[in-house]
Amino acid sequence: MGRFVITIPPVSIARELWRFGEPELATRAADLPVVEAADIGERAGAIHESGEAARLWPRGPSGATSAVLLAAIEHLEGRARPCGRTRRLPEKNLPASLQMSEDQRWIASETVAREMNRRLHGSP
Repeated sequence: MGRFVITIPPVSIARELWRFGEPELATRAADLPVVEAADIGERAGAIHESGEAARLWPRGPSGATSAVLLAAIEHLEGRARPCGRTRRLPEKNLPASLQMSEDQRWIASETVAREMNRRLHGSP
């Protein structure tokens, strides 16, 4: 049986952190290397599957978003904690450095997907 991982590029991690009230962490996340984004994605998958996200952030965002944010904060600060906000700030308010189209975000995801494939399947 495989394991659940979340493939998310550094810019998308940064966007979510910013939108949930963590602008300082968002700045740091935007510059993460691909391998660290993959580490966050693996940890987020484990947090999501185990139910830890619901325990740590019971009123957090639905789906896997809370797991990604908790994993990112854990990676950047050393321990998981809920974000400063429980609801997203509007995307239109994102700083210019974090604004990008959906197509651009998909392109950014490709390098993380290659890293995840390398980890999961041993391919170069």
